[in-house]
Amino acid sequence: MDGLAWLVNRLAAMSPAEIAFRFGEQFKRTVSRYHRPDFSRLVNGPLDPLPALPGLAEGLKTLTDAGQLRRDWRCLAEQMQQGRFRALGVTWPDRPGLPDWHLDPTSGTRWPSQPYCFDVPYRYVPDRGDVKLVHELNRLQHLQPMAAAAAIEGDVDLAALVVGHIESWIDANPSFQGVNWTSGIELALRVVSLLVVTTLIGNQAYSKEFNQRLQHCLAAHGYWLARFPSRFSSANNHRIAEAGALYLLGRLVPTLHGAGRWAANSKGILEAELMLQFHADGVGSEQSPTYAAFSLEWILLCATVGGRSGDPWSDTSWRRLAQAGSQLRAITDAAGNQPRIGDDDEGRVLCSQLGPDAYVDIVLAFLAAAAQQPELAPPRVEPHLGQALFGRANPARRDSYEYASFPAGGYTAVREWRQGKENLWVMDHGPLGYLSIAAHGHADALSVWLHIDGRPVLVDAGTYLYHSGGAWREFFRSTIAHNTLAIRGESSSTTAGAFNWSQKAECRLLATAEEVDDWCVEAEHDGYEKRFGFRHRRRLERTSQGSIRLTDSLHGQGVSEQIEIGFLIAPGLDIRHTTDGWLVSAEEESLLLIADIGHLQGRVENALDEPKRSWHSPAFGERIPAQRLVFTGRMTAGQNATFDLTTQF
Repeated sequence: MDGLAWLVNRLAAMSPAEIAFRFGEQFKRTVSRYHRPDFSRLVNGPLDPLPALPGLAEGLKTLTDAGQLRRDWRCLAEQMQQGRFRALGVTWPDRPGLPDWHLDPTSGTRWPSQPYCFDVPYRYVPDRGDVKLVHELNRLQHLQPMAAAAAIEGDVDLAALVVGHIESWIDANPSFQGVNWTSGIELALRVVSLLVVTTLIGNQAYSKEFNQRLQHCLAAHGYWLARFPSRFSSANNHRIAEAGALYLLGRLVPTLHGAGRWAANSKGILEAELMLQFHADGVGSEQSPTYAAFSLEWILLCATVGGRSGDPWSDTSWRRLAQAGSQLRAITDAAGNQPRIGDDDEGRVLCSQLGPDAYVDIVLAFLAAAAQQPELAPPRVEPHLGQALFGRANPARRDSYEYASFPAGGYTAVREWRQGKENLWVMDHGPLGYLSIAAHGHADALSVWLHIDGRPVLVDAGTYLYHSGGAWREFFRSTIAHNTLAIRGESSSTTAGAFNWSQKAECRLLATAEEVDDWCVEAEHDGYEKRFGFRHRRRLERTSQGSIRLTDSLHGQGVSEQIEIGFLIAPGLDIRHTTDGWLVSAEEESLLLIADIGHLQGRVENALDEPKRSWHSPAFGERIPAQRLVFTGRMTAGQNATFDLTTQF
């Protein structure tokens, strides 16, 4: 029944052209079940010289002084030698020797390795856990820092271990069989890992026999990516990743049959998707800073490789990359934090260490160096393997007032100073997400986030889990998990599965003002109009008294409804009621005072499992209790819910 419901909802999101495409795709899948290519005919010669990302090996020498980074690489290598792996909040069971490429670490069961890949059910299999876990290991991204350590230290044993992992993976994953061939984005990320490894250690560690096996493996990846592209409602970051991998193969492995065609076609796709998946004001269309950074990193990698291999990219593409960087920099606080908007599954292209990192900052530093636009750099730049390819940018701090509104992408960010501390306010007034399924958006219309002095204070609930999330996936995408208004506890947009929506709120920006002591942003959305007869309107503004005023109102012909307005407080902060309002503090330091000057009743809500309330996910797979300040009462047209938010004491 779950599978049938998913199919019905998915079909509802498709156009007639997409349905026709899906029938054609299914026909190709059926043909490919019985007809596999002869890989000897997919290559035009020996893999000599080995493919190399231009500049990466030479640039690695610039990281010889990054002592902590090299120690981290060595630590990871030692852990992998002992069969110890941790990612996405989960630790794999110790397994001395080579990895079990199909193990689900949460259940101890194994994903199928022999059936035809498209016969493997993977969206939600309760007895096996989330498919993202097995896919994470099979991206082979742990081999990137291991290969870097082997190259920079001249460690032939470590290089042999890296090659052993690749040989083991090829043996355990016959082409187009098993769970690790089901998704194009996984193939694409694996291609990058293989290219990084060949760049750093290939010449000294690969035998001629292994070179042939590797070439057949790359040919299989390219063939499958070209045969089954993500199109129509699936054409989000997956399409960028797939085209990116084909472009890299086309430019760097010319012995593969079709390499020239892959490079030319994929470049056209990537330049087109850069314009589609980033609004004209630079906001990523998937409405997630980390997914925007992921797509940016892919395209930046391809544009850099193209420029160094005789295929320069257009000035138009570089300008759009810079626009995207400017938007991400505008929502970056003094410590390098961004509001966690929409989904974040910790996807990376170039990997320097496993586990959560300051990913948006990392990509901003890449872009600042590669595009030679130092103002895009984040306030902190930590050493990273990718700097060997793109170069190392200097940190760039911002210490003046900024009002940045992005009307197409739907965010306004205000950076101001109160008593010498940076206050970064961000308000959402944009679309739910990208394309008909808006896969990675959350029901966060008109949400507000606040960072003070580089510390998140009013935060987003986060992501937690995807396919295996079930009711938790629903909660973390819901309106009550975000800093906005909900009617009867219902979401402004209605979910239809883990990556789909049946009804989407549309926002409209009504007013902006940029003056330093008199700024404002006002917007509304229609997510409740059909169900309750109201549009929700929100105004965020600086008052003459020095506080921020937040005003919520309902507009329309509905009747009086029960509403709630929530503020999720960052874990680790304290909140208590005072005679002046609700005070948020860190130990003895007062950060924020929220005073309700309307008619609602306020209370602090602690984490609950049923109903699911007040949780925060700091990283994919992790869930911790949080406190939520919630105001409730009845409201109708003509009434306001008004709050004064003070950050200076």
